[in-house]
Amino acid sequence: MTTPPILEKQVLTYVDLDIDILVLPDFSYDILDADEFEANAGRYAYGEEIKLRSEESVDKLTAMIASREFPFDA
Repeated sequence: MTTPPILEKQVLTYVDLDIDILVLPDFSYDILDADEFEANAGRYAYGEEIKLRSEESVDKLTAMIASREFPFDA
């Protein structure tokens, strides 16, 4: 999961927020690296908005997987 990319002085940057979701062919999934996200949230002082938006994004993606919405509609 990343923050939206920013183009500044011809350099594209983004922040990887550590959380990944592994989706298997049967549409089961595992949320990976949530512990790493929590550790880095403390280490890098992620704000409450970042933490909330990350949680909302995970919830949205897992709902999309469960309902087989694009891009999980194969």
